Amino acid sequence: MNNPATDRIGVSKLETLFSKSGWFFREQFVKDYGIDAQVEVVENDEPMGQLIAIQIKSGESYFSESDDRTITYRPDTKHVEYWLRYDLPVIIVLFNPVEDKFYWTPVSRDTIKMTKKAYKIVIPKSNVLNSKNCNLLKRVYKLDVPAYRLKRLLLDLEWMNLVASGEFVYAEFEDWVNKSLSRTSVKIFCDSDSGYKELVIPQHYWAGHTSFEILERFIPWADYEMDIDAYKEYMRGVYEVECYCGHDNEDNTTYYTQSFDVWYKPPNGIVPVDQNGEVDTYRVVLKLNYLGKSFMKIADYLYEDRSFEYRSFSVEELI
Repeated sequence: MNNPATDRIGVSKLETLFSKSGWFFREQFVKDYGIDAQVEVVENDEPMGQLIAIQIKSGESYFSESDDRTITYRPDTKHVEYWLRYDLPVIIVLFNPVEDKFYWTPVSRDTIKMTKKAYKIVIPKSNVLNSKNCNLLKRVYKLDVPAYRLKRLLLDLEWMNLVASGEFVYAEFEDWVNKSLSRTSVKIFCDSDSGYKELVIPQHYWAGHTSFEILERFIPWADYEMDIDAYKEYMRGVYEVECYCGHDNEDNTTYYTQSFDVWYKPPNGIVPVDQNGEVDTYRVVLKLNYLGKSFMKIADYLYEDRSFEYRSFSVEELI
């Protein structure tokens, strides 16, 4: 039987852990349904609207089936069924009061194993949760890949609408030329007065792939064209260094070995708009591709008249 005092210690310590990380922890006070709390992801002091449901188990008894690398947790069947149909991603957190450590794993059809009698979840001991590595929990949003991709497309729908309306929408990303592990962050923005904030996607790493391939995963709904204006502005700075001849202070005129129009050559394909020896920065103009155009049609269906879903009912619902 669970020790209520130990349970409270685990919940209290987990709340403190998330408070130190800046995330919002909300305990659920309706018990016995398999969810003890929810936590909201926070980035740069801004809540992201991403909630994770948590089942917390505290006490040495939950570590009785463990070895050097793993802990085996055996949940109730009713909880497994509840977790798998839960709208939010769910994680299991086990608190070991002797070690004063939290161990965690996501709950999904991949992590839940069926045995002859019931279910089990194997938690790697490397999955130690502390206030410095809470960002690892964001991975749970990527476990259900189709749902994750659909959610990303829905979040980007307003950018698609802007592109479709004729607005110039840009993506800016970088290539770390001296690093063997590919990485990039992506910034999406427009130059109109539409009121849209820029969207910054944090730096991601993808071994064996280029920054362009990472960009295609971030923005799968668009094709890319070179931002000629940004390139021309960058090359004008290069021109002023390479072709500088002198400056006449009397008439405040700068002389160059040749005119910019003669020296300038249009880019061949997508090339950097800035280079500093360590990072090449690219800026492209987004154009809707087949996926983007098709998804906008799907979105029309998703957001059209919803009176049927709101007002219809079945006989079963009335029983």
